[in-house]
Amino acid sequence: MALVKCKECGEKVSTKAKICPKCGAKAPKKTSLFTWLVLVFIVLVVFVANQTPTSTSSAKKPPTSDSVKTPKVTKKVAPPKPSWSTSTSKDEMTGKLSAYAHSPKAYPSKKMGFPYSDVNGWMGVGCDSENEWVYFGFNSAPNLTKDKTKDGYNLIQTRIKWDGQVEDVVLTQDWGAKFIHFRNDVSAISKISASSKALLGLQWHGEQPTYFEYSLNGSSNAISEIRAKCASAK
Repeated sequence: MALVKCKECGEKVSTKAKICPKCGAKAPKKTSLFTWLVLVFIVLVVFVANQTPTSTSSAKKPPTSDSVKTPKVTKKVAPPKPSWSTSTSKDEMTGKLSAYAHSPKAYPSKKMGFPYSDVNGWMGVGCDSENEWVYFGFNSAPNLTKDKTKDGYNLIQTRIKWDGQVEDVVLTQDWGAKFIHFRNDVSAISKISASSKALLGLQWHGEQPTYFEYSLNGSSNAISEIRAKCASAK
């Protein structure tokens, strides 16, 4: 038999007594085993409920094909290569038509010093109703070395590389002219049409050898165009 204190008077009372023999207070009711089991069950239910999602709508759903946007892939487009262009002129006195096909501007591979620091040039093909010719034009008259002076013109010995093929050539320049001409125009036109670029080597007075690279992109179409114009002028 165990003794406990009365909750009213503090007197020791047997756990089997229904009332306190001193003050008559009723003894506290014992919690039954069944009651404890019910309480444990309720606690477990509450715990499990807190661990389980209350709604499947809150769960993350895998993205669908409609909700996923495919990123746009922007392709880099290379800028178009500069192409040959054409022009025409007419002699005011005779009315004779000339047509020209010419490359984009070309600049020295190494910038030259004064007074050649702003030199640039182009490659061209010209025609009229009777002839065709090929030339290199410059914004100022070339002052070149390694030339031979003739009556009214100079012969210039140099090299040209058509794509990967190097050719020794002799060009002509009228005294003080801004243009240097081929002597074999038929061969030059054939090589222009069959190549993608041409590299010309020249040497100005007081300068190291310098090189001009000319794009031949679109040269064949441009030459065909001026030929048609010159043929119609016959």
